[in-house]
Amino acid sequence: MCGSMKTSQAAEIHKRRLTVRMRRKLAFTYLVVAAVLFAFVVYLLILMRNNGEEYQLRILSQQGYGTSTMAFRRGNITDRNGTVLAYSEEVYNLILDPSVILYTAKASNPQPNREATVSALVNVYGFDRDELNRLLDEKSSSSYIRYVRALSAEDMNRFLEYQTAYNTAKDANKKKLHNDKVTGVWFETEYDREYPYHTLACTVLGFSGAESSEGHWGIEEYYNDSLSGVNGKRYSHINTEGDYESVIQAAVSGHTVVSTIDYNVQRVVEELIANYKTEHEYKNIGVIVMDPTNGEILGMATDKVYDPNDPMDFSYVVSDEELKAMTDEERSALQNSVWRNFTVNDAYTPGSVSKELTVAMALEENAIGTDTMFLCDGGETISGVTIHCNNVNGHGTLSLTQSLMYSCNDAMMNIAQRLNTKTMLKWQRLFSLGSRTGIDLPGEATGILFNENSMSQIDLATCSFGQGYSSTMIQMAAAYCSILNGGYYYQPHVVRQLLDENGGVVKTVQPELVRATLCGATCDFLKQAAFETVNGGTAGAAALAGHTVGGKTGTAQKYPIEEHNYVISFMGFTPVSNPKLLVYVVVDEPEHEGTTVSARSAVVLEHDIMERIIPYLGIPEE
Repeated sequence: MCGSMKTSQAAEIHKRRLTVRMRRKLAFTYLVVAAVLFAFVVYLLILMRNNGEEYQLRILSQQGYGTSTMAFRRGNITDRNGTVLAYSEEVYNLILDPSVILYTAKASNPQPNREATVSALVNVYGFDRDELNRLLDEKSSSSYIRYVRALSAEDMNRFLEYQTAYNTAKDANKKKLHNDKVTGVWFETEYDREYPYHTLACTVLGFSGAESSEGHWGIEEYYNDSLSGVNGKRYSHINTEGDYESVIQAAVSGHTVVSTIDYNVQRVVEELIANYKTEHEYKNIGVIVMDPTNGEILGMATDKVYDPNDPMDFSYVVSDEELKAMTDEERSALQNSVWRNFTVNDAYTPGSVSKELTVAMALEENAIGTDTMFLCDGGETISGVTIHCNNVNGHGTLSLTQSLMYSCNDAMMNIAQRLNTKTMLKWQRLFSLGSRTGIDLPGEATGILFNENSMSQIDLATCSFGQGYSSTMIQMAAAYCSILNGGYYYQPHVVRQLLDENGGVVKTVQPELVRATLCGATCDFLKQAAFETVNGGTAGAAALAGHTVGGKTGTAQKYPIEEHNYVISFMGFTPVSNPKLLVYVVVDEPEHEGTTVSARSAVVLEHDIMERIIPYLGIPEE
């Protein structure tokens, strides 16, 4: 027991001795460390006093400062001969970088560049000094403020020259780093979309959105992916001299789209539509000029025009007073009617223009022959309903050619009775009626056809002369082209090529043969009948001296019938033996008196267009 106590006491004494020794060592260690730290702090203070600004700049220069996007240049749109219809003009946005302008290197010299930079902006551009200073204070932590948009190259260079002259003079005399510079101002490249011919081909071209980044309507929308390029990047930082520097990853420009449109053809068409507008009342007008050999659109226009440079300006179609009086709903409807392309986006009742298609299908089905005769007594009674001919007194006995020349409804109904609903629908679809043609423009309408269950014998009869269903202008024009070129249906299109920014061909849009429609003999008969229609039938106003012109008039009654609204049209082509040109004119709801209307004004408009463009296109006399 006594031994155990002695041992415990000895251990306690030994513990106390170790603690005293450790405390002494710890105290010594603390003093050494404190001395080292004190010396290091003194060294840092001396270093910062003598070289602090230089080290701050070196540290800052090693840090990523930020990135900004550099817009791509949207591709041009040209006509078939290279005339530029849309392009992107380089403009410059003035960017302020408050974090650079307000940069403070030393407390003794706060914000040394502020006054010089603000004064430069005031002197060069006349900006408000107080506004600039207020903005810099409010956005002091920002590195990107887009202060002014769309400056010209001349405006940009004025500032850059001032900045260079000022900073060069200061650099020659400065003794310390980062002393009184014009800095923190730079210019980013942007592109404004320009349409040099303003309203020309507006419904074909469409327009581009803000900063030329997205297309709306027309070629701009349909070929948006091709016209669009790839944005570049600007990587920014401050160098060891305290100056703003950037590394640029260049943007990639979009492709140029070469359209099938001919500037001169388009200009004539639009000019003559404008003349028509001053002399007639109507709801809509559409004109398509087409090459029947390959489906190319040479001209396409409506009476609704706008300037793609300012697509929200509707002064071309309504007065300011009318526009101010409109509700938001009415404005939206106006916008839609102006921007849409009637020739592609709207369906209508085609009327008698379609009679050549009826004769074509009957000949191909051997339901009739080219020598078949018809007796027109003014109409037909079908399923208890009397359907009148356009001549209620009857045309009398007619040949197949004469039935087209005089646009006889009775003869067409006789032809329909030799067919059936299934055959009629088959051929309508073969001519791409009731379905999209595939034209390279957005929003193509399909029109409405009957089906085998819904088409009655009465419907069959009225469809034979273009009533009871709806189609688009481009559908009818493309179907007619297949008659004119010998029986080959080509997909209509408005673009020929895509080019890179150096003019190299990226893609050629080849004419696409979709299907064969008719035999050559049927086509030859129909072309000759169309020629007779101009030279002795309902389309005499289409005749041109020195040229063989064929065509078919159209008059359709719109529903509801009791309102007596009509669509008049004319499909004309030349030369008859080997057609190189098709012009299709549609006038929706023309002015008229009484319950009948004539297609003559549509024929005259087609005549005037052909008369102007045939010499330009070099189509020889025949």
